[in-house]
Amino acid sequence: MNKSAIIIGVITLVLFGACRDYESVAYTQPVEVEKYDGTFLEYLSDEASHLFNQKYDSMLVIINAVPGLKEQLEKDDEYFTVFAVPNECFEYSFDQLNTYREQKKQGKALFLKELLIEPFDVEIEIPNKDDPENPIIEIRHYDYRARVDTLLCRYIFTGKYDTKKIIEAQESLSLESYKYKYQMNVSCTRQTASGIVGEGVRSFTLSDMNNSQLKDLWKSTNIVWHDIYTRNAVIHLLTNQHNFGYDKFINYFKDYNTSLIL
Repeated sequence: MNKSAIIIGVITLVLFGACRDYESVAYTQPVEVEKYDGTFLEYLSDEASHLFNQKYDSMLVIINAVPGLKEQLEKDDEYFTVFAVPNECFEYSFDQLNTYREQKKQGKALFLKELLIEPFDVEIEIPNKDDPENPIIEIRHYDYRARVDTLLCRYIFTGKYDTKKIIEAQESLSLESYKYKYQMNVSCTRQTASGIVGEGVRSFTLSDMNNSQLKDLWKSTNIVWHDIYTRNAVIHLLTNQHNFGYDKFINYFKDYNTSLIL
């Protein structure tokens, strides 16, 4: 698909500190509206149109693997706001998970394909104190794919939330994630920059609120480019220093046991 855009200005990225939870970013934005002649899924697939040479294959793999998700995101009667997560963000999260698994001696390294397997049930025998000869049988259900879906949908929202709308809403909005209605926050601030007409330096963040109104408990990450308008979504690009899932990835998948997978 073809992208039509006039990019005016110079991008300046300033990253402070080694922490991947939150990175300070300052940049100037294009004056002209950036449009992509296609859907947001087509944009994610169209590497020639990607800024900063980023790739979004991991997002697409999940969207294609979760039953019905791709079809839902292609609906003509819905408009979305999408925070595009670069492949590097998934790599960071898997590196951390596999380091944890190695420390706990939990077996081989995991990759995305292992988390997208079909759901399954496992019978667990629990000792019965009242009747030792007849252990209690417990059926445990595992659906790692649904857990991945839950995390991915925290970067997708129903409705149009571009920087203009966020700034007009006193620079901050609490949004419910797609499908699962998990509370996230978007914040966008703008300052007048010397020598730039009608534009300025913006700070734009997406935060996991951690089920709390206390900002000290939030985990935030930066957007390095915003307001790419496709036919069915406005896209904002996350920094490639972000960890997919924020600080929840290990907790969601630390119980993965390869011995249970048939």
